[in-house]
Amino acid sequence: MILRRLTEHVKSQNWFAVGLDFLIVVAGVFVATQVANWNTARVERAQERQYLLRLHEEVSALVDEQERDRADVMARATRMEEIAAYLNVFGTPAASVLEPVGDHCRAVITSHIYAGNITLPPTINELISTGRILLVSNEKLRMQIVRFAQAIDESGQLRHDIQVDRMVMSRKYPDLIQLSPINRDLSACDFPAMAGSQAFRNDYLDNMPRFLAYADAVIQSQQDLRRELHAALDAELSIQHEESAP
Repeated sequence: MILRRLTEHVKSQNWFAVGLDFLIVVAGVFVATQVANWNTARVERAQERQYLLRLHEEVSALVDEQERDRADVMARATRMEEIAAYLNVFGTPAASVLEPVGDHCRAVITSHIYAGNITLPPTINELISTGRILLVSNEKLRMQIVRFAQAIDESGQLRHDIQVDRMVMSRKYPDLIQLSPINRDLSACDFPAMAGSQAFRNDYLDNMPRFLAYADAVIQSQQDLRRELHAALDAELSIQHEESAP
């Protein structure tokens, strides 16, 4: 109808009417475009919120699930440092104060084990692999999610690297370590004999920094990243947990 009327006005050389019709057409196109853009933006914001809510749920679950493993790994790392301190002062009066106990034996036995999960939340993998990470409108949060994925990938590579040439102490030193067939925590270690064996000391002091790096740069680092991302998602989604409520 607009086109027919515009044609009639051109034929009759009614230029004012032609200009008015043209403005109506332009305004109509502009309004239609704006409505389409608004609708697209509304859909994208809804999708963004669903992704962030899902990611928040995954990260919250991971923080809770991995805390026990993190605490166990960090406790073993502490026991390993205490053993090193004992080895350092062995033969002096201070050694009797630092003499290791059962938990320390378990630390020696597991000094080669790096079994903690390297976990990337499924939603992050989906956002990045599909390009939908661009739906996250908060640039700071978007970059934090990308850096989180990169850091988790680096953690996996680091865990792989520090396992190279690690020593299974109970296999090499069966005369110093008696594994329990029932429960590893019931195994026995001859710590004075360990301290007197230079070969054992060398292998243990090679294993120890590997495990400490694993504890700090892999396990603790992952948990710190999860907590930071969880806090950022809380802020973005205006979520307040009961334990943090005023």
